[in-house]
Amino acid sequence: MLMTKKTPRTKRSKDFAPHIEASNAPPCNVEGCLLAGEYKAPKSREQIEEYEWYCLEHIRERNKQWDYFSGMGSDEIEAFIHDSVTGHRPTWSRESRLREHYFTLQDKLYEFMNGSKPAPAQPRLPAKTKKALATMELTHPYTTQELKIRYRSLVKKYHPDLNKGDKELEEKFKHITSAYRYLAEQITDS
Repeated sequence: MLMTKKTPRTKRSKDFAPHIEASNAPPCNVEGCLLAGEYKAPKSREQIEEYEWYCLEHIRERNKQWDYFSGMGSDEIEAFIHDSVTGHRPTWSRESRLREHYFTLQDKLYEFMNGSKPAPAQPRLPAKTKKALATMELTHPYTTQELKIRYRSLVKKYHPDLNKGDKELEEKFKHITSAYRYLAEQITDS
């Protein structure tokens, strides 16, 4: 295979074009230099928008010495590189917004196809409420009247006086009583 040697690119005059004309330029920032400061360089990483002005010779020296990441640890450099992907701007997850739109679209499609709105979704219940409902053999939503009727029937079935010393049924009775109290506190109807 024939290999060709790459020749280095030669610098053109426009590669070193000054930022401002020499007649309008301030003096070079290096002490003792009398040339015009036609080339700008940031003052520091913290003052990246503020510039110092240099002549061509001194801007070349400054650029050779300039290290944006000096004084930063490897974790800070990695974080900077990661943030640079988005231009150091905040970002948000697209998926969270898409999910909301998906459910809205799904509801609208259901409405169109069936001519009615879908049934409202059941509210999420805390685990304690679900457990109490299971103990009372009820489903959500429930009324005060349903709760009282179910409590009376379960008390008649599991009361310790009726089950003469059965420890398992006595524990079940205790759970029913505590579930009833909890559900009675949680109920919203009158």
